[in-house]
Amino acid sequence: MVVRNNEEFQQSIHHFIPDYIAEVTDLANRSMTESYDHKVIMDAYRNWPEGFLMGLHGRTLTGFIAGSKFMRTEARILLLAVDEKYRRLGIGSALISRFMEICRQNGFMSIRLEVRTDNTAAISFYRNHGFSITATMPYYYSDLSDAFQMWRLL
Repeated sequence: MVVRNNEEFQQSIHHFIPDYIAEVTDLANRSMTESYDHKVIMDAYRNWPEGFLMGLHGRTLTGFIAGSKFMRTEARILLLAVDEKYRRLGIGSALISRFMEICRQNGFMSIRLEVRTDNTAAISFYRNHGFSITATMPYYYSDLSDAFQMWRLL
């Protein structure tokens, strides 16, 4: 629970509910520079349902994380977004913490992700959660922007 504008903010983390596909797709497209459609989001869900989580405030989507099994011992964060009006309330931290817990339960030893090199807020967020930059990936995104690969041991 977080106090926001003198009101208690209740947040709960759930496994992705396919009925929220439109909301998740909309949030992904509002929060990230790449474009995503329902099919891409549902493919991520079908590939590893256990690694797709969403944050809810009541019935309102506040954020989500979608992961994949990258290797037998390594998971990958594909997408992580928190609605702008719910940022800085611990939602991203709750999502990534629960994701890491699921990864440990599944026997993964590490997690990797990619983030735009100019996304300083995200880089700081991931560093605060134990991730380190391990490589630069030139021209990674569709607009030819570079990405950092980040990694952490579980």
